[in-house]
Amino acid sequence: MNVDSPKEEAQEYVSRVLRDAARNGASDVYWLPCATHMSVRRRKDGIQQDVAELPAEYGRKCVARIKVLAGLLTYRSRVAQDGAIRATLPATDLEMRVSVMPTSHGERASVRLLPNAAGPLYLDDLGFPPAAVTALQSMLDRTAGMIVLTGPTGSGKTTTIYALIRELLRRQQDPASVITIEDPIECEIDGISQTRVSEDSEWGYAAALRAALRQDVKTLVIGEMRDREVVKVTLDAALTGHRIITTYHAGDIPSVYARMLHQGFEPFLVASAVTGVVSQRLVPRAGGEGRIPVIATLVPNDAWRDIIIENPGLADMRKALEAFPGADLSAVARKMADEGLISQREHQYWSDPRPR
Repeated sequence: MNVDSPKEEAQEYVSRVLRDAARNGASDVYWLPCATHMSVRRRKDGIQQDVAELPAEYGRKCVARIKVLAGLLTYRSRVAQDGAIRATLPATDLEMRVSVMPTSHGERASVRLLPNAAGPLYLDDLGFPPAAVTALQSMLDRTAGMIVLTGPTGSGKTTTIYALIRELLRRQQDPASVITIEDPIECEIDGISQTRVSEDSEWGYAAALRAALRQDVKTLVIGEMRDREVVKVTLDAALTGHRIITTYHAGDIPSVYARMLHQGFEPFLVASAVTGVVSQRLVPRAGGEGRIPVIATLVPNDAWRDIIIENPGLADMRKALEAFPGADLSAVARKMADEGLISQREHQYWSDPRPR
């Protein structure tokens, strides 16, 4: 194995790797510890590429440098830590989300590159079909209820959420009435209140959510509903006059409902609380030039709520969803493949409703 040690100091090397990744349009850079070396890889358009193989000790110095840049504790190497690099690197205009976790061969680091040169993004800027933009706008028209986004890591959920927040502010919603609860805070928006939580401390999602509900909040953004307790408080908040925007780990729109029902929540409460569901993916364009969003949206009507109240199984919900245009992710992907926007192979892979 050819393992080369770069000539520059680790801090300079980290800056160079991140800068090169940004210039090449990469979305992520991974620092992967192995038994004898550190493997550096980057991801572009969903495809991973090898960057370098570093001596193990040099690789550990690189990860330590990343932790310093992200404001993480360098002496804590046996627990996972998340942070963000706010300052931009020379010759780039980036924000970076950093996640570090221990492995059997040392700490692994993942850096997500979030370009912000284009300025704030609104729904019209995300490349969604007009019908999906209209659906998302109609979800925001409701002053109370839960908007749930689902999709795998890297599917653009967070970008969509921030675009929804900006749309509300553009509609003149008072910024003081907007609170976000995140882990970590991925993008700072002037005027609103954003709090970072940590599940390994007393200030987790549930505690922050309960505190926020005592703050005269109208719109509450919850980075992720990770457990039943958070889902319960969120459902209650949605039913008592609050607009909730959140993410939930599920494969598609019917799976969002199925998981809530499986957790034991009353079908009537789920049907009443959820006012919008979004399932999205980012997939390579046909021809391999960049990525394109595949998005399904559901704005529940009385007919759909009646279906949920009957506590149907997942298969029955998927069948019923066929009557709601634009809500079936598989059908959306198939239409895009037929139009030549994505390949048939991508359609077959990403239309699988299971979480990825």
